[in-house]
Amino acid sequence: MSCPSTGLFQGLAPLLDNRTIILTLAKTQGGLVTLNVIPKKVSDDESDALTTALYITAAAEELDRDLPAQLREYTTAHAQAASNIERVKADLAAAEKAEREAADEKRAKKAKGKVVPPAAPAPAPQGTLGLFDQTADDPVPSSAAQQLQAENSQSDDYPD
Repeated sequence: MSCPSTGLFQGLAPLLDNRTIILTLAKTQGGLVTLNVIPKKVSDDESDALTTALYITAAAEELDRDLPAQLREYTTAHAQAASNIERVKADLAAAEKAEREAADEKRAKKAKGKVVPPAAPAPAPQGTLGLFDQTADDPVPSSAAQQLQAENSQSDDYPD
């Protein structure tokens, strides 16, 4: 049973459904033709496996004869890789979700068993103190400080 022959663009059509493809052709010194099929990334987080290029160097006659089969094989492998990568991503997402749910259940069970004591009342807010204001926590002023304070309170009279 033989496969129907497809041309260059029919072979690449499945890849063109969801991405841009760069084709380059060059003739080598030995008279051979090099064809490069390079798929571009669809998004930055896409796997590099989906942008693996196909490089073929052969005589023009060989390319005419064998290229359709090689393109079919390449697009099939590319589609399988894309499918496999999507399946792996879905499996990882499901595993992460199950792990999060299990952790949440565990946390909920621990929280049910614990008695949380009521929070202590917050201390009353303190007003802003001036430079010379004292709080109840401040030490008692020394005798020299008391004497200086007494002198300052008596000499509030300034000469005019």
